[in-house]
Amino acid sequence: MSLESFFNPASVAVVGASREKGKVGYEIVVNMVRGGFPGEIYPVNPKAAEIEGLKCYPDLRSIGKTPELVVIVVPARFVPKVIEECGTIGTKSVVIITAGFKEVGPEGLDLEREVVRIARTHGIRIIGPNCLGVMSPPNKLNASFGGALPRPGGVGYISQSGALLAAILDLATDIDMGFSALFSIGNKADVDELDVITALGDDVDTKVVAGYLESINDGNAFVHAAEVISMSKPILLMKSGGTAAGSKAASSHTGSLAGGE
Repeated sequence: MSLESFFNPASVAVVGASREKGKVGYEIVVNMVRGGFPGEIYPVNPKAAEIEGLKCYPDLRSIGKTPELVVIVVPARFVPKVIEECGTIGTKSVVIITAGFKEVGPEGLDLEREVVRIARTHGIRIIGPNCLGVMSPPNKLNASFGGALPRPGGVGYISQSGALLAAILDLATDIDMGFSALFSIGNKADVDELDVITALGDDVDTKVVAGYLESINDGNAFVHAAEVISMSKPILLMKSGGTAAGSKAASSHTGSLAGGE
């Protein structure tokens, strides 16, 4: 399945949208609106009538349409139910912002596996969990809590660390750097670095692929894909976890088992 719905969805639902400033669910809705997203935005919150002038819905089914992309910000224990609902209404692309999965230990790992099992039953692709979200400046998509949407440009960026991506965005604002897309992949329970660099390799707006990784799931496949992509686009990646201390930090951060260089 292509990642096009993460780059350029026609509609986005935010499950866990909030009216409270400072909450992640509020920041994502605001960033979508302020970014100028041209498609439909559906905040989902059973306790709110509207957020930022947008009608709120108690659940995904009540929207009456199928959002092309769903962003989930509810507590971890409720995520499997939301994924099941996505499958019922036919949504195939989901970003899980929520933390509290394999990065917190065995119980979180079991919960993450359950989410993936449900998603695969319905043919759903997932970015995250435990991530900052996704941005596509050329398409005015800011499905993240990473601040203002940067200007369009030629750099496609992938990061396993939301904090590092936020720092990159701050720096980019200072130097007026543009991006074609930015992906925070977090625990990469489903969509991983190979999927993203392949998508960025195929993306006509991306001229350079850059990023930060804490682990690589399939080293041989990744190197092969990178060799092919680098024939037409430069690839600049930084990988942490090369030392014992770095590996321990990566494991506690996104549940990654970082290997040697």
